[in-house]
Amino acid sequence: MDTNSPNNDLVIFAEEVNKRVNVSVAEVDQFLSLWEIREYKRNELILRAGMIPAFSMFVLNGCLRQYVVSDEGRESVVYFAEERHFIGDLPALRNKVPSDFNFQAIEPCRVLVLTKDNWEQSSIRFPWWMEAHIKGYQKWAINMQQQIADMQLKSGEERYLELLKRRPALFQRVPQHYIASYLGLTPETLSRIRKKLTNG
Repeated sequence: MDTNSPNNDLVIFAEEVNKRVNVSVAEVDQFLSLWEIREYKRNELILRAGMIPAFSMFVLNGCLRQYVVSDEGRESVVYFAEERHFIGDLPALRNKVPSDFNFQAIEPCRVLVLTKDNWEQSSIRFPWWMEAHIKGYQKWAINMQQQIADMQLKSGEERYLELLKRRPALFQRVPQHYIASYLGLTPETLSRIRKKLTNG
């Protein structure tokens, strides 16, 4: 199957929508008319903190990272978006305020984007989309809360093992220093953890 075909894009997107709400493929196809496909090169910065976001994204192919930068210049990854993941700063997008986040393509990426204007249209023309969005956003918020709690309650090794269990593919496609940043570790500490576990 051609993974870059419009038909395959429809199937992938419809499958993800139907995890949240029950809607026909024909309806999703109409909804996709509000989205457009964009491609980004490896390491390309898609949105820089301080900018007002112009769109939200759904990943068709590739992997992106969402991260913040401290006043001291230290990067902290807060989210990785692989295939079938939504990513963006929707509150900043809808309120037309600068985002605190940076978004970067880790690999060459092919994404669907929904602009602010089309987002407003979608809520009017496709009411089921708001229900789907709310369910997805609630799940994301719960995961973020758990991530914050884990930083305080679990050891670096425990966080590493849990991420390895939940999202093993990340370790094959994301540089180790990004993984370390996401886990709240230094690359050196992550390297020691991996060596310890490998050596038993």
